[in-house]
Amino acid sequence: MNKKWVDLAIKYGGFMDQDRVFLENRLANLKTDEEKRALVAPPASVLNAYFAELYQKRSPKEATDYFFQLTQALEMFQETPDFHLEGKAGAAQFRFVRLNLSGKSFGFCYKNEKEEAIVFSEFPIKITRELCFEIAQIFPDYVLQNENERILMKPAQFQAAFEPMESLSALTDLAENEQFMRLSGYNIDDLFEEAEKIRYFEPPLLQYEQKKFHLYIKKLF
Repeated sequence: MNKKWVDLAIKYGGFMDQDRVFLENRLANLKTDEEKRALVAPPASVLNAYFAELYQKRSPKEATDYFFQLTQALEMFQETPDFHLEGKAGAAQFRFVRLNLSGKSFGFCYKNEKEEAIVFSEFPIKITRELCFEIAQIFPDYVLQNENERILMKPAQFQAAFEPMESLSALTDLAENEQFMRLSGYNIDDLFEEAEKIRYFEPPLLQYEQKKFHLYIKKLF
């Protein structure tokens, strides 16, 4: 009955195979799934060290895949995260990835099964365009959006391929599919200058991919 919890602890947590007897004995005394998830969840230090190792030695995607799979397995999804939530009643298994952005402390966690994520600050801070660009460069497999002073991310997956259109300027290329206009270029100021000419009604989605920035503007028709 507790085998799945032991396997999860060894696969994702700060435990090794020789900890099986210890885990089995501890789990035998726990009655609820919430208690068991809290026991087998890796310490924040272990999770962050492993995430960083995967990111640096393999790829950003392997690191985020690991963290998303862990979040699914231990039901760590959180809509209202903060730096003081780990270990609290009702969220005992919650963990998040620490980020250092422009010298300030941030966290990153998933909010739901759709792989949508939140980047949140340890202290109140104004979300700037520069901060969004910095985050986009860290997570190239995601698009992000500043929504009511919250940084939200979701996988960079679109229903249809983008067809190249006529360039908007010497620095900005345009492509479209049925849902979005995509502005691409190396100069972020030029990208937003061109985007503002289009007069978007929803905040654009931002992505950094292969040394280029993309702005995705949702079509209204």
